[in-house]
This record gives sequence, structure tokens and C-alpha cells, in this order.
Amino acid sequence: MSIVEVIKNQNFFQKLEEKFKENKFANSVMFFCEDSFTSEVVLIYTSLMLNYPTYQLFDEKSAEYQRVLKDADLDIKLYPKNKEKLLVADSNDIVMETYVKPVNRENKIFIIENIDKSTEQAQNKLLKVLEEPPKNVYFLISCSQSDKVLPTIKSRCDKINVEKLTDDELKKICQSPLACMLSEGYAGRALMLEKNKELQDIVDFAISLICELKNSSQVLRFSREFQDRKGNMELVLKTFSLALEDMVKIKTEKEELCTLKEYLPMLKSVESEFSVSAICEINSLISHFLEKLQFNANLSMAVDNFLLKVLEVKYLCK
Repeated sequence: MSIVEVIKNQNFFQKLEEKFKENKFANSVMFFCEDSFTSEVVLIYTSLMLNYPTYQLFDEKSAEYQRVLKDADLDIKLYPKNKEKLLVADSNDIVMETYVKPVNRENKIFIIENIDKSTEQAQNKLLKVLEEPPKNVYFLISCSQSDKVLPTIKSRCDKINVEKLTDDELKKICQSPLACMLSEGYAGRALMLEKNKELQDIVDFAISLICELKNSSQVLRFSREFQDRKGNMELVLKTFSLALEDMVKIKTEKEELCTLKEYLPMLKSVESEFSVSAICEINSLISHFLEKLQFNANLSMAVDNFLLKVLEVKYLCK
């Protein structure tokens, strides 16, 4: 099944459809979603709903969808043009284009991805057109971090929370159970992980850090194995963190909420070695380590220090 098919069956999208059919669709809509892949699909498919009566026949392989994706639809404009962040030049272009009538369709639609990555100046330029858009002009905006969007922008938009996908929904678009498990409900993350041929090895190694790293004499071996996975170090750490969070759920008898369900027997066998305070402190160490990774020239020393600190916290917080 395609990601479009999954999204069109979700509650938030069905409510959007109802508003559109009842002529209650807001001219400016902001979609909150942490997964940029999912938000892009939502934005494009919503734009097709607004402009094509036959939109329900489309998926991401359809010519109409691909035309929007490639920014080749004359009446559906895709921003930012650099694919990274909205610039003042983009905002100026949007304001100017807003007053140009649609060419082929009834509505003119502006898709603005990741507005939270744009500057305050670029956002400010949009305030007037968002507040008083011309007839038949719609703004579809995505955002992953609400606190980085101007309150005046948010106040002018109908706000929609894009739902995370359930396990069953993920399995319809991703064939790797492990990728689905680690995706945390995000389609883009699942599909990206599915392409990683080393995924099984990465997860197994992260779990081994939890279950087998017992004392400082083992640090050298684990450090070497860690560095052998340099290209996937962030994923190792993310999996390590998820495993720790699962142990908290085990401790609080909420196993049904665990992410790494296939590894529960292994995690149960060692969860008594980690107090809740130790787990919280180690997760903090992981966050700091992730921040330092890209700037640290001496990777070997950084990994050694991280693993030693994990052991230290584990035993001091018992």
C-alpha cells in the first residue's frame, strides 16, 4: 500500500475532507509533523484535494502528484525553492504570486515546507497575505517545531496535528519489521531504515551495549566495535536510548508500550541492573554525546569516555 493510501484513511485527513466538502476549509492551514517525508506527502495530497475533483484516484506515483513534487504545476507552488529553508526572496515571491490568478485550476495553492526553519524576517513577510488572502488562494504549511514559528503566523492558521502511524499502518508501507519498530510511527524514518542493510547488526550491537557491558575492562572492545560502525553511530545511540526507555516501561509494567518488542526477553534479563535515575542520566549522556560527535576530532577518546561514563552512572545510581 502507498503512503498516500494510508494517510487518506487517517482521522485528521478525513476531517479535512469534510471541511472541504462543507466549504469550511481554512485558507491557511499549518500541519505539525516531526517527519518531513510524511508532511510533504500530506501537503501535496491536500493540495490535490483542493484542485482536482478526482484526487482520490491519485497516489504518489500519479502524474499529478509528481508534477507538484517537481514544482511543475502552474497552480500549486512549492516552497522553499532551495529545498532547505524559506528565504526572504521566497516570501517576496509568494506575496507577488498570490495576486496572480490561477492558470488551469480553480484555486491557487502555496505549499510551504518546514516554515520553522525559516528566519523571522521571512515569516514576517507572509503575515499580510496569510491574514487577508485573495479569493481562492490557499496556504498549506508544514512545521516540526512549533516554538520556532512566530505566534502571529500560527494565529492566522488552522492547526492540524498529523498523526503518527500505527504498527499496522507502518507494515503496509514498510516490509522490514525492525525498521517499523525503530521508526517511532514515522513513515519517512521507516522507509529510510528499511534501506539500511546493516540495520540488524546495528540494533544487535546497541542491545549488546545494554546487556553485556559490565565493567571497564570491556570498554576497549566495545569502543572498537562502536567505531567500526562510525557511519551508523547516531542510529546505534538512538537504539540504545530506545532500549533504555523500554526498560523503564518494563519496570512500570507497561510492556505493551515498548518499542523493541522482539528484544524484551533480553532487556528483562538486565533491567534490574539499571535504576530509573541511571536510565535518565544515561539518556542525558547520549544526548550530549550526539551533540559532540560531529565536532570531536578524537573519536576514539570520545567513545571511550562515553562508555566509561555509562558504566559510572550505572553503578553510582544503583
